Amino acid sequence: MDKIAVGKLALEAARLLFSDGGAGWVVAVLLGLACWQLHREAQRAQEARIGETGVTATALERASQTNAAVAAALESRSRVIEELSRLVGEIARGIDRNDERARARFDEILRRIAELKARDRT
Repeated sequence: MDKIAVGKLALEAARLLFSDGGAGWVVAVLLGLACWQLHREAQRAQEARIGETGVTATALERASQTNAAVAAALESRSRVIEELSRLVGEIARGIDRNDERARARFDEILRRIAELKARDRT
């Protein structure tokens, strides 16, 4: 719309306000109060959403920290499993050679497994 059309609309609105003995002013005041009330309700809803967003962000941060701790624990377990696999391979080669060191290796594996079970219980 151009400025002239907006001006004509404004003049027509003013004319309607003054027509019928000023009843238009009552309607305008009531509409203004309704708009003001709607604005206040919209502000309250936005403030509530902001509060909920903060709570959600805190929960996500805590979940992220928990996930990082779980990932570190899994990485530690993976290293232990790799070490056990290496030892089993060495033992298998030792058994093939009938090496007496095999018993010591098996004892070491059993000791490490017992340590893992003890950690899991705590």
